Amino acid sequence: MNFWITEVVSAMDARQFYALPEKLFGHEPNFIAIPEQIQADIFNTVRNKRLQFLRLKRWIVWREGEAVGRIAAFDHPKPAAGELAGAIGFFDCINHPDAAARLFETADRQLKDWGLNVVDGPIQPGENDQYWGLLVEGFGKPSFGTNWHPPYYRQFFESAGYVPYYDQITNYIRLKDGLPDRFFKIAAWVRQKGKAEIRHFDPKHKRFYAQSVAHVYNHAWHMFDNFKPMLPEQVMQELDRLKVVLRHDLVWFAYIAGEPAAFMLMMPDINDIFAKTKSKLDMWGKLRFWQLNRPSKIKRLKIVVMGVHAAYQKLGLESALIQAAYEKVKLHYRSVEEVELAWVGDFNEPMKALHRAAGASLLRRHITFRKALDPSIQIKKFEIKTD
Repeated sequence: MNFWITEVVSAMDARQFYALPEKLFGHEPNFIAIPEQIQADIFNTVRNKRLQFLRLKRWIVWREGEAVGRIAAFDHPKPAAGELAGAIGFFDCINHPDAAARLFETADRQLKDWGLNVVDGPIQPGENDQYWGLLVEGFGKPSFGTNWHPPYYRQFFESAGYVPYYDQITNYIRLKDGLPDRFFKIAAWVRQKGKAEIRHFDPKHKRFYAQSVAHVYNHAWHMFDNFKPMLPEQVMQELDRLKVVLRHDLVWFAYIAGEPAAFMLMMPDINDIFAKTKSKLDMWGKLRFWQLNRPSKIKRLKIVVMGVHAAYQKLGLESALIQAAYEKVKLHYRSVEEVELAWVGDFNEPMKALHRAAGASLLRRHITFRKALDPSIQIKKFEIKTD
């Protein structure tokens, strides 16, 4: 069958690129499209500052004049020290191995031309971990920022030479089941012993809390090979980007002797809204968004990120933050039925243990794959280096 590839170079090409998943999977009951405006922002150098430092190209594969697949290739946004790493993302394709092979071959060729020797995917070319990994288990409705893929994609990746680099495990808590008693006991111990002050975000002091996030992040993630220090200004930009959906009583901090020790960002899962608006952000879609984005209408919440300063781990701060948020949710968000926890890598034993302790159940699993573009390189599973 005859397939051919074209590069995305014009605004019309970009619209074809953004619209393709809806065209391929709009009939699937669990598919929720990423709004076109949000996709465009990811590829906008003003909205996505990381793109100012990355090379990036996108392609569409065609059959008989019809777009049937897409892919993006770019420099890895978070390469480990010394790595010549690239990445692919926004892969979507009809269920035809030849079409998929053309997309992977085109991306590989470009990454090699740039002098790169390993490639991760599917990921996205930004700072955060949204739209990261290939869905391989739990094909229900995706939460916002989470990739939905049909099951046949995994065979395409493996046939193209990709191997699992790490699993991303997403769990959830049913609010009707409550939290285990140990959470309340740990939270009470943390407060009574005066070990931590627990409080929620106050938008009047946004810079102070942005500094707190950056401080915790820089002392919690520094052991990762691809760590890059976070600046308070970056956090300020992210808070501005999220201001439409950010709720002050869903963002929590812990301080020990005045030093930022931990934080947790939880938000409404706005994919519940996009499922009703068909992911449209036109005038009608925005009006519906405002109507549905109210505490009385929100049914799902999502913990986007949680971090604990390396010096204050194993003190129960995660439990204290979750318990504090749980009490607020019960009081002010009574229609909420479940809370999705931030995905945790299969290499992160402490966070996996916390999820088990919270009584969480498996919701979905993604895999971030890796491929060697240089045959002399052996791919090994990702692990946290402790030395």
